[in-house]
Amino acid sequence: MKKLTLKEKIAFNFIFNEKRVYHRWYGRWFVFCLDYGRLKRVIPRVNNWFQWCQEWDKEGMSVEKMADEALAENNTYSARTLYHQAVACYHIGQHIFFIDPEQKQNTQEKARRCYQKAIALYPEDQRPQKVEVPYKGVKIPGYIHLTNRKNAPLAIYVNGMDNIKEAENHFFGRALAENGINFFTFDGPGQAELWKDMKFDLDYYESVSAVIDWMFANNEKYEMNLDKIATVGFSLGGHLAPLAAAHDKRICCTVGNSGFAQIGGVDGARKLNPIWQRGINFMTGFDDFEEAVQHFDLDITKAPPLECPLLFFHAGNDEVMPSPKKHADTFMNWAKGEKELKYYPEAEHCTVDRLDEVFPYVVDWVKNKMR
Repeated sequence: MKKLTLKEKIAFNFIFNEKRVYHRWYGRWFVFCLDYGRLKRVIPRVNNWFQWCQEWDKEGMSVEKMADEALAENNTYSARTLYHQAVACYHIGQHIFFIDPEQKQNTQEKARRCYQKAIALYPEDQRPQKVEVPYKGVKIPGYIHLTNRKNAPLAIYVNGMDNIKEAENHFFGRALAENGINFFTFDGPGQAELWKDMKFDLDYYESVSAVIDWMFANNEKYEMNLDKIATVGFSLGGHLAPLAAAHDKRICCTVGNSGFAQIGGVDGARKLNPIWQRGINFMTGFDDFEEAVQHFDLDITKAPPLECPLLFFHAGNDEVMPSPKKHADTFMNWAKGEKELKYYPEAEHCTVDRLDEVFPYVVDWVKNKMR
């Protein structure tokens, strides 16, 4: 476990204090099947930041055991629901727990295990399919959520700094699939399952193009309409999804939520919340912060101008980055095609306290653009 600086201790204590901040994140956790009562039961057990992952890991194991028992009694719906709850517990525990990579990875692996158990209990025509996409000597792990009709479009979800494809991505994917859009979610370079084999670098957008290449090569099996592809991303993914669309003209529309426009070098990176500063080190694999930033110094204004339609969300009360409106305006100035900005002055990072409005709007916007 890595020692925290005084600044980081203050940040961690502030962010993970329920009365001040953490309750604002509840909307995100509710999206992927976590019960409010469980949040209220687990959080009081956490006396300091170092216990965060440990306590949620314990809760995940308890819920996973209940799921195993339900399955043994042939209560498959209960088991499936509980496995998703266990995924949520494990994900919350490992989320932005960059101070202990080993503990983080172990807990993440439990989330992946429970997700496999959960999806095995879906009817075959609703079951996400695990695939591996070859990319620069490694394999990108992902899941395809197929809709119930042929020749449907495809939406590719691009992870944020510390998402995993098995948590909220699953439920967002189901929402799109139920609305006639095939959905693919994956862990890219520096993220979740792929992190151990490939770290993050500025050419991340190439991994999205590799996914699209793979879809074309295997479309005889899936029968998608690959003339209509969207990318969607929240947080870091809110930068990477539009970035991929700018580089790959096969993408016909894109959605970003709370993506930063520019890091601004080491000086800009040091203005980020200390938790996410440590995330830069984690994703890139460099202990030295200045070296890590060299591989993370993204700048949307240096990308080709975006020509396809853009839907962009940002939140005025974003605790991750300074001056969120400036980032939103930079995206709007960069995009040269059709564009729409949904700015919530009082909302939190990724509009997590407005997801009841944002998720349905994204689904409808993507569906309408892919007609």
